[in-house]
Amino acid sequence: MVRATRYFSPIDHDKTIENAKEVLRNYWHHKRLAQRTKTALRSPVMDGMPKSPSYGNKAEDKLVSHAEELRYVACCEKAIRSVELEKYRIILTETYLVSLDKRKPWWLIAEELHLSKSAYYRDLKEALLAFSDWCELVEQPHKI
Repeated sequence: MVRATRYFSPIDHDKTIENAKEVLRNYWHHKRLAQRTKTALRSPVMDGMPKSPSYGNKAEDKLVSHAEELRYVACCEKAIRSVELEKYRIILTETYLVSLDKRKPWWLIAEELHLSKSAYYRDLKEALLAFSDWCELVEQPHKI
């Protein structure tokens, strides 16, 4: 059953849910990149030989990239912590933030929360919508 407020909302909820899933699916990729060691700034090597000029600052680019990965991970984690209902936080954490080797199947999460299959998936959608309200990485497109 769809809430009446969804009919009058300017936001496309289905697309927003897909965008939130995509952000959370990429969480572990960004977390692995963020866990790499930071590159240290080094002095340039001068050998006296003429070379074509290099453009860009590779050390700075690496530091900026590392900072962006840290921001992505922190944004996802903070958004999930900010979701109001604990049930939604548990669903999102167990479904997306727990590592693959420790991740529980959906039916085990539903059993712990005393939910049926349909109630679990309905709550997952609601949790993704709540996550998208808190996470600035999720695009919330408007209906056409």
